[in-house]
Amino acid sequence: MEELYHHGIKGQKWGVRRYQYADGSVTPAGAKRYYTNRNEPTIKRVSSLAGMKATELTNIAKTKITGKQYVDTYLKKGTTFQRIQSSKDFENFAFYATYKKSDSDKYIGLFGKNLTSRANSSAKQAEKQAKASGRESDLANAKALRSYSDNMKVYQLKITSTKKLRVPSDENAGYITASLLKDKEFKKNVVASIEDSKSKMRRGQQQILFKQAQNALQKDPAKMSKSEKIAVYKALNLSLTNHNSQEVAAQDRFYSELKKKGYNALLDYNDKEYSSYHAKRPMIVFDTDSVKLQSVSETNPKIVSQMYKKYNAERIAKETVANTLGLITKMGNKTISECSSYVELKTKDYLK
Repeated sequence: MEELYHHGIKGQKWGVRRYQYADGSVTPAGAKRYYTNRNEPTIKRVSSLAGMKATELTNIAKTKITGKQYVDTYLKKGTTFQRIQSSKDFENFAFYATYKKSDSDKYIGLFGKNLTSRANSSAKQAEKQAKASGRESDLANAKALRSYSDNMKVYQLKITSTKKLRVPSDENAGYITASLLKDKEFKKNVVASIEDSKSKMRRGQQQILFKQAQNALQKDPAKMSKSEKIAVYKALNLSLTNHNSQEVAAQDRFYSELKKKGYNALLDYNDKEYSSYHAKRPMIVFDTDSVKLQSVSETNPKIVSQMYKKYNAERIAKETVANTLGLITKMGNKTISECSSYVELKTKDYLK
């Protein structure tokens, strides 16, 4: 007599998978079963990934590849940031910095040169004003600015995180921004801040973003789409460098709400995506209680000059290609070489 045997486990049900999903990926229980020879952190990591949806895994991968914030990210305790500035002092408010070596070298050259160039430009402008007016006050101001420019030093501050820092995804930051917009005073300050930035930041991509944000701000925050919330957040992100009283009020409110939600820092989207720096992971650290000053060192002017030549050449190359393509679409009667030459000249002038 033939007999048919079926082996299973107690409580087993058709269609209920204990160790693998239908696509072959492992369940959290499967991760423990199949990775028992791995160490505990690996098991936890695999279990965590196994329980995620495909969209979550995709967003994690996109964040890793692009450096943008598709998901919340964390910077481990002990992360060292480098900041370039013209003062030795580490002031206790939100600061811009980077923790990537390539970004650090880039900022030493580009921002270091920018600091000295701006000081020299201010001195020249004051001298021109003093020469035209002949007033004692203008002459004194010009003399002070020239002395400051001639004696300027560029410093690199190293700042270390004293705990793990959490950085919000664009979606979460956009949601927080939109929720704050229900406060009329905050919304008024944000509108003013973005308008101010729009008048100062004249690059094409920046202008497009500001326009998108301004259009979104005409809506009820509760009716904004996800992309509109993110546009307003990014426009505000670019505006965090502004410092009049109305803009500072918006920043303080924004940072305070982010801290309440457990966040400590933001990706600096201007230098990441919209300015000519094209940095990999520029950060805005607003929770200054979570960091401490490690060291201050004066940069070598020769190193600043070397880094400037290297990264400015790269910057011009990137800007020229992008702007040439844009110009060709506007000037169809010109050759590519003519457009390229024109753009390279204008780009060099702009980036001086």
